Amino acid sequence: MNYRLPLIFILFCVNSAWADFSQARFQTHPIEPAGRLGPYLIEITGEWSTDCHPGEQKPVIREFTGDTALIEFEIIVEHVTCNDVATPYRVLIDMSDVIDGGVNNPPGIEVTIRFGGVEHTELVSLLCICSPAPVGPDIKPEPGVYEGEGLEKQGILLARQNDRMGVYPLIYDEAGNSQWLFGGGGIVEDVYFVKLKELSDGQCLGCPPPGDPPQKEVVGKLAMLMDSEGLIQVKVNDGLFVPYDQLEFGYGDFLVGWGMTGVRIPNLTGRWAFSDVDNHSHRAITTTPPSSVLPLVFDVIPTENANWQATRKSKDNPPVPQLTPAPPGNVRYTIFNIEGEQAAEMLCDYRGEMICDLKNPDFTDFDHWYEIRMLSLERMIMTNMAEPGEGEGVGAGIAVRID
Repeated sequence: MNYRLPLIFILFCVNSAWADFSQARFQTHPIEPAGRLGPYLIEITGEWSTDCHPGEQKPVIREFTGDTALIEFEIIVEHVTCNDVATPYRVLIDMSDVIDGGVNNPPGIEVTIRFGGVEHTELVSLLCICSPAPVGPDIKPEPGVYEGEGLEKQGILLARQNDRMGVYPLIYDEAGNSQWLFGGGGIVEDVYFVKLKELSDGQCLGCPPPGDPPQKEVVGKLAMLMDSEGLIQVKVNDGLFVPYDQLEFGYGDFLVGWGMTGVRIPNLTGRWAFSDVDNHSHRAITTTPPSSVLPLVFDVIPTENANWQATRKSKDNPPVPQLTPAPPGNVRYTIFNIEGEQAAEMLCDYRGEMICDLKNPDFTDFDHWYEIRMLSLERMIMTNMAEPGEGEGVGAGIAVRID
C-alpha cells in the first residue's frame, strides 16, 4: 500500500497521467468534477502503434461501480488490415451516462480501458487535494449557428450570455419534418451538459396564441466540450462526439496550403472597431494594448488584391496597393485607418485555429508584435506578445466587425 501513495498524490495534483497504453494521457473535464457536483467527461489522448486506433471506435462503459469503470470499444471503422503507422487518437467518454448528479462521486475512480487486445488501468482523479487547486480552461463558445462536416442540413444554434447558454439542435421527425429542440443550463470551465426538451402545442407563425401553454417534454440529453470559441464537440444521447464549427455567413474564405493539406480560413476583410481595450488584466500597469498600434476603428484589406482594396475606399482617397506576397499557406492583410492611411500589417494562417500576427510597420522591435485569435467570424482578441515585467499585466483588446 505504501508504494502507491506517492503515485496517487501525483495523480491528484496533476489530474492527468502518462501511461503505457500507447502513451495515453488521461484528463477530466471539468478538472474537479466531484467538487462541482455534476457530470464530467474523461478525455484520453495518445499515439497508437498502428492506424487502427481507439479514436475511430465508440467507447462504451461496460461496468461502473462508482469508484471503478470498465471501458471497451465498439467497432465503428472496419479495417481489412492494420498498417504499422503510429497514429494519434482522441477519445471522449461521457460519464453522465452512469452517474447521477455527481453527489456521491469518490475523489478518484480506477478506469480500465480495453482495445485491440490491450488492457490498461489508470487512477483518474476527480478531486484535487493539492493547494492551490488547478484552474481548468475557461472557454465560452461564440453564439451563432454551428454545423458538423458531413452532417447535411443539421446544425446547432447556440445562444449565450456569460456562463449561461441555450442550445437548439435541429432534428427531423419520423416524417422527415425539421424540428428544433431546446436545452438551457450553465457552462463549467469548458464543458456543458443539458437535458433536451421538445416543445409542442405552441403558437404557429401568424396564428393567435393557443389557450393552453406549450408543452415541454424531455426527449434526450446533450454533452458538449469546447475546444475553442468556434469549435465544439457535441454528443446527443448515446451517439458519438461530433465536431461542430461555427457557420460562416457570406464572409468568404481563403485556401491556405495546397491539395489535400489545404485549409480554408475565413476572410477578415471589412471594417472593425475596438469594443474592449485593456480590460483583461486586473493589474494597474500593463504592456501596451493594441490601441497603441491601431485606431479605434480600422479597415482590414487583403494585401494581394489591389483592385478590391481600391473599391473599399472612397474614389478620392484610394489606398496605395500593397503587392507584397504572403508566404505559402498564409494570408497577408494591410490595415488602414478610416482616412485610408496605412496603420499596420497582419499575417494570418491556420495553426489548429485561425492565428494572426499584427505588427506596426513603423517598428521592428518584437515588443510591438501582437497575436490575434479569432473568437468568432465577427470578434477577434489581440494580445501583446511582449513579456510583462514583475507586477505588470498583459495589454489586450477585443475588436468586432462592424461592416
